[in-house]
Amino acid sequence: MSLPGVVGVTVADINGDGYPDLVSGAVDIAFGNGKGQFSPPVYYPVASGTGITVAAPLRGKGLVDLVAGGDNVISVLLNNGKAKFLEAESVPVTGGAGCAVGGDFNGDGKPDIAVITAQGISILLGTGKAAAPYTPGSTIALSGAACPVTGDLNGDGIPDLLVPLLNTVVAYLGNGDGTFTLKSTTSTPPGGYMALGDFNHDGKLDFATAGNLLALGNGDGTFQTPAPFFTTPPPTGFTNIGATDLNNDGWTDIVLVNQFNYNLFVLVNNQHGGFTQTTISAGSYFAVTFADLNGDGNLDMVAASTQGVAVFLGNGQGGLTLKQAPTDALGLGGPVTVADVNGDGIPDIAYMEGGTLALFLGKGDGTFTASSAYFGAGVAPGALLAQNLHGQPASAGKPDIVEPDFNLGIVVLPNLTK
Repeated sequence: MSLPGVVGVTVADINGDGYPDLVSGAVDIAFGNGKGQFSPPVYYPVASGTGITVAAPLRGKGLVDLVAGGDNVISVLLNNGKAKFLEAESVPVTGGAGCAVGGDFNGDGKPDIAVITAQGISILLGTGKAAAPYTPGSTIALSGAACPVTGDLNGDGIPDLLVPLLNTVVAYLGNGDGTFTLKSTTSTPPGGYMALGDFNHDGKLDFATAGNLLALGNGDGTFQTPAPFFTTPPPTGFTNIGATDLNNDGWTDIVLVNQFNYNLFVLVNNQHGGFTQTTISAGSYFAVTFADLNGDGNLDMVAASTQGVAVFLGNGQGGLTLKQAPTDALGLGGPVTVADVNGDGIPDIAYMEGGTLALFLGKGDGTFTASSAYFGAGVAPGALLAQNLHGQPASAGKPDIVEPDFNLGIVVLPNLTK
């Protein structure tokens, strides 16, 4: 029997059968049968640089939990009984998985995802079962696809897909059964990240790109010729984009990210085909997401960087003020999402730090607790989604975490919060 990752070995009865088991420093577990023989090792991904793992009953339930020490971070694996830990399970995807978006693409009430792969866009259909949360669906063959977005482009109530390529954006209309039909191709030199929104308030979805182009939608999945919307972009351009209504007027506003000049640009829709610009000098952020973090009815913003996340509170008039900046213990920041993960009705922040997931729990006032535990996930995250995968209602506020991973495929961390 070979036990990989042996830097330090812990001996403990992990599965409660009365026989000692072996745990390596990289958290490979081999279960003993009491006769000096062990099962093939089961691997639980944890923080990189792990050197020693300690077994301890952290919750006083008679179950042995594991604490793995990594590079300036601790990964905690809580034992759920029967030798199952509350850690990642992988759904293999050929060629790995990159950016992804979620939606109910086949109309069965279960969340699905559309994920970038080496082949193009793969649709994974939700099963509603924790043990096997997705089943393979259709594949859209594309070369060089970047992060997709989803929305109802033609007003039929079925989610559609927009996919940026190198110099174009391709629209696919959903058929309602998990398959898609090509509708249009829009030239957008250069491409990059994009955001959906009704920027001209006509009831039809438009798209804007981080390449400083805005294309108005015709309401059928086709778009008008894109035009610049930012009058004097910085020489380094923009690295990402977000869109939402920041001032509660019903018109879609834009936030642009420039990771290189340490600025966030807030563009409030002036309702006359243009935007009013303000600049926030902040940190080297590469992505933004929006939610009402303090319950005041105004949208706030969470920005992710390689050093952690920053929480900006909105004033309901388009203004955003830095409130808190929880740091990343590893300096390996990745995708971020905001969702209520512990069922208390308050939004929390889930943030990928290299190969671990950090949870910053919301207090309800726009501030968050420091992450006290890090959960092993994939080592090459491409996105982070919150989805109710094993039948729990959305109202429960206990979504699972989904991490498309370039190395492992789809990594799912089931939420078993009681």
